[in-house]
Amino acid sequence: MSLLQQFRNLHKKFASVLFVFFFLIGLTGSLLSFKSAFTKVIFENKEISGESKLAAILPLDSLETIATSTLNEKANTKFKKSEKVEIKIAKGTVLFYYKDAYSIQVNGASGAPILIEKKFGGIIQDIHDGAILDSLFTNKLSLSKKVYSIIMGLSLLLLTITGTYMWYKPKMIKKNR
Repeated sequence: MSLLQQFRNLHKKFASVLFVFFFLIGLTGSLLSFKSAFTKVIFENKEISGESKLAAILPLDSLETIATSTLNEKANTKFKKSEKVEIKIAKGTVLFYYKDAYSIQVNGASGAPILIEKKFGGIIQDIHDGAILDSLFTNKLSLSKKVYSIIMGLSLLLLTITGTYMWYKPKMIKKNR
């Protein structure tokens, strides 16, 4: 069996097994380009902007309390605490992230709500990068995601190499005749 035939068989076996995963990666990657279309704006107040002075920003625990109660009121949720906070010093705003893809942006000085959103693109991102496996197996180390990424990356590399060889080798043989 020639090297070209071995590569063809290897390429065919890998491609047929991994077709579904590559299809999902391509589909979700395409959907991610429209990620903003999967965001539902619940509340927006364009009249309130951030406070540009860092010294004027309220303590984070106070801002979180204000943000959580405002989110619960406007979005009809029952959150007690945020999961993540992002401070935008230049804009003077503080962004709080909650479970189920909710987020609220508040003025750092007054705590007044600027924007409340629910982003539905997170599940698409999780499918795309394999993070959904970690949530299914409740793995805090992201081990499933890392294994998935390594397997898919090496598989794509292997398919690229074998595919290029299968494309180039016949051209090389034809040229040498």
